[in-house]
Amino acid sequence: MNGPVGLYFFKATTYRVKLSMKFNKYVFITLGLTFSIFTCLRSEGKELDEYTGAESCIECHGDAYTNFKQNAHMTAADPLNSGAVKGCESCHGPGNSHVESGDIDDILSFGKRSLLSRDIRNRVCLKCHDNGKLTLWSGSEHDTRGLSCTDCHIIHKKNEIIPAGQREATPDDRCLKCHPDVKSQMMRQSHHPLREGKMSCADCHNPHGTISEHLIDAQQTNLKCFECHEEKRGPFLWEHPPVIEDCLTCHTAHGSTHSPLLKMKAPYLCQRCHSDQDHAGTLYAKGPDQPDQPVYKSGSSFLFYRACLNCHVSIHGSNHPSGKALLR
Repeated sequence: MNGPVGLYFFKATTYRVKLSMKFNKYVFITLGLTFSIFTCLRSEGKELDEYTGAESCIECHGDAYTNFKQNAHMTAADPLNSGAVKGCESCHGPGNSHVESGDIDDILSFGKRSLLSRDIRNRVCLKCHDNGKLTLWSGSEHDTRGLSCTDCHIIHKKNEIIPAGQREATPDDRCLKCHPDVKSQMMRQSHHPLREGKMSCADCHNPHGTISEHLIDAQQTNLKCFECHEEKRGPFLWEHPPVIEDCLTCHTAHGSTHSPLLKMKAPYLCQRCHSDQDHAGTLYAKGPDQPDQPVYKSGSSFLFYRACLNCHVSIHGSNHPSGKALLR
């Protein structure tokens, strides 16, 4: 239809379509709001039905609740703490079904009998503990090895007895249960003072994940060592390349039979890199024709006392103008 009449019908049809779309829009908005309100009311009713309160837990788990009250998670004055919101059910979930049936499957359980997967148990803890030292937990070495938070921590313990909810008396005891090789190294004569209680594993490692190897709590191994051994950091006028690259080239971190934490005794350690420089190119060791002779008879005098370090005393670097050979 052409002409003014056709134009009139076109405008009228367009107006009706726009009006219909606007009406449908308001209808959908109204239905959405009604559904949201209904869902909220339903969830509130469900929450009231399923959350029973910590009083129901005390009847069967009195000792655990008593200890939990003295835990940092149950600081009632702090609304940010999980225990201050729903008590036990903040972590274990609604307990009404568990109270009625007594079945462990009706609640989030974290004990040895728990049928929950490791990821589900960890997810409960990571709801609150997902920053700071725990930022890099996902994909970390302990995470990929299948550890769960409850393998090392239990929050029903009193914090003043078990620091940070550790299962053992000290965090080091927990670490050494899985790392017996490190424990044996710590028993050697040259070791970091963990046995004496002057430091702990967490002083060098972050068990929850780092960006460096071996869970070292620094961007690089050397940077962690320099926190206590800052005099070795430099920069030096004359530098020793292995020192710049990695302290673990010469040292072992947990314990050694050679002082100070050396991987092997000098000069054998030095000769791994310096076999024929400056001095004659002869290894300081017993010859093939001296198998039965003791070292102090057959060996060179460079084998005794501090060996190469008798002269090269500034082995980590020197700022002396004449210290090119690290002699001073």
